[in-house]
Amino acid sequence: MVVHVKLRVKPRGGAPKELMVLVNGGAHSPEPVLVVDEGIAREFGYTSGEEVEASIADSTRKVQLVREALELTLLDDKGGELSSIKAHLVIHPGLEEPLITDVTIDELGITVVSFSKGLWRHLKDPPSMVRRSAKAT
Repeated sequence: MVVHVKLRVKPRGGAPKELMVLVNGGAHSPEPVLVVDEGIAREFGYTSGEEVEASIADSTRKVQLVREALELTLLDDKGGELSSIKAHLVIHPGLEEPLITDVTIDELGITVVSFSKGLWRHLKDPPSMVRRSAKAT
């Protein structure tokens, strides 16, 4: 199991959509980003951005960066809002599932309790509260 959370993603000038994303503490970025494939990017109204190189664990790859493209809202299991931030969009060709990076995780207030068990809590949750990984609906 891994940790997935549900986000409401509002593109600049577009309608919000809900998206389940992987919480990837091993993915690094200097600023908050949501990383998606070309199909999801098109759903948000973006087809390209500034070409940049992204360092992946075993290689370097060219991706498209759309600066200040999104507002991300972290949702609880009932659809309530936990936190919101502004973020860049990274279009990563061939990506298997949408993900958020270390800085994005921190700024949304997500604390992973157990990656292997899919457990997490929000910064504002009481210490005894533990949330389960989001499930696809």
